[in-house]
Amino acid sequence: MSKIGILVASSNNNLKLGLKLQEIAKTLGYEAELINLVDLRLPLYSTVEEQENGIPEVVLDLATKILALNTFIIVAPEYNGVMPPVLNNAMAWTSRATKDWRDAFNEKTVALATHSGGGGAKGLQAMRIQFQHLGANILAREILTTYEKPLNEETAISMINNLVKLSKA
Repeated sequence: MSKIGILVASSNNNLKLGLKLQEIAKTLGYEAELINLVDLRLPLYSTVEEQENGIPEVVLDLATKILALNTFIIVAPEYNGVMPPVLNNAMAWTSRATKDWRDAFNEKTVALATHSGGGGAKGLQAMRIQFQHLGANILAREILTTYEKPLNEETAISMINNLVKLSKA
């Protein structure tokens, strides 16, 4: 059985959502590893940063973990109508740390989730565009929670089961 990688780009409500999804996945009998991108404290990617300092060891470790996984749940808040900078920065670094810029997510199965105080739909759309560009196969069903709309656990169970099923197809 493959492990589900849960990439979280938050240390607040989206981290809580990621931890809940990890708990549900484990209850269903799946192995799930949560990676909080905020905790990695990656330097801001730029070609100047890469030329002057190379690819940081923490980025190489992240890329190695991502390459070893085939199934992901990406959990991130919406920031100004797009995904948060910490997620975009991690994807920029990861694309530079692999042989081909698409290696990390190409042909891998990805589900998207967000908790948003605003709407969340634009952030999910931005993540969908980014991960499709990286070659991922994105589940049509996604999770969007707000302060007024808590996680529907039946939806989460269905999404996680479909994610695993499609990653094995």
